[in-house]
Amino acid sequence: MKTAGWSTRRVAGQDDRSECAVRNCWEQWTREGTDAWKTVSGATWKTTRREDRRIVRQALVDPTVTRSTIREDVGVTIFPQTISRHLAEANLSSKRPFRALPLTLEHRQLRLQWCQARSMWNVTD
Repeated sequence: MKTAGWSTRRVAGQDDRSECAVRNCWEQWTREGTDAWKTVSGATWKTTRREDRRIVRQALVDPTVTRSTIREDVGVTIFPQTISRHLAEANLSSKRPFRALPLTLEHRQLRLQWCQARSMWNVTD
C-alpha cells in the first residue's frame, strides 16, 4: 500500500494498526528489504510452553505440591526459582505445604474441653 502511494495514516486505518507500527515496518522494509523480525537478545527459555502449562496445572491440582516435586514430574532440570516465576506469571504463589492444618480458636477450645473432660480417667475408662 505504501508503494502504491498510500499515506501512513491510510494504511494504518485499513490494516487496523497504529501509525507507529506501519511507519516502523515501512522503515525496516526500505532499510533492509525485509519485514522479518530480528531475533531477540537475552537468555533462552529452558522450558517449552507445554512444560510451562504442566507446571501450572500441577500447582492447581495439588496446592501443597513442592517445587522439587513439580521439577521431577516435568522432567526438566530447572531451578526452583523458574518454577516460582511460572507460578507467579499464572497469578499463583508457591507455598510450602502445611505440616498440620492450622486450628481455629474454636477448634482449640473444643480440643481443650475434650482433654479436660477426660483428664481424670484411668486405664479402664
